[in-house]
Amino acid sequence: MSVIRSSNRKTNVQPQTNFVGTVFADEVVAGKAPSRMRATVVSFTPGGRTNWHTHPVGQTLYCLSGAGRIQFEGEQVQEIRAGDTVIIPPNVRHWHGSAPDKLFSHLAMSETSDTGEGTAWFEPVSETDYTASVAPIT
Repeated sequence: MSVIRSSNRKTNVQPQTNFVGTVFADEVVAGKAPSRMRATVVSFTPGGRTNWHTHPVGQTLYCLSGAGRIQFEGEQVQEIRAGDTVIIPPNVRHWHGSAPDKLFSHLAMSETSDTGEGTAWFEPVSETDYTASVAPIT
């Protein structure tokens, strides 16, 4: 058993190469073999978001606070809120981030592939995609 103390981890500003706006990340765990799990609390300032990206084994987001958005390529933007869980299948292009006028935080959980591959990053999300109408919550 081990305890990873919060005092031993710092908040990291995420790079503009993979994110739009100001985005912070606090690593929760980066698994050691045989585990391939990585979990990070990601906090987005209003308008902050990821670039388009994929995960070889998929990703699960657990929304912690605020209001966010997610879009799978070819689908309508969806609003996500605290308490929501988003299951992202393997290799599905998507992006996620805050709503234009709200802070948003989620716990992002994913695994590397059997060969050690992680997130594949692509181009930034356009303003047109980001500001597209949001699907009604059903």
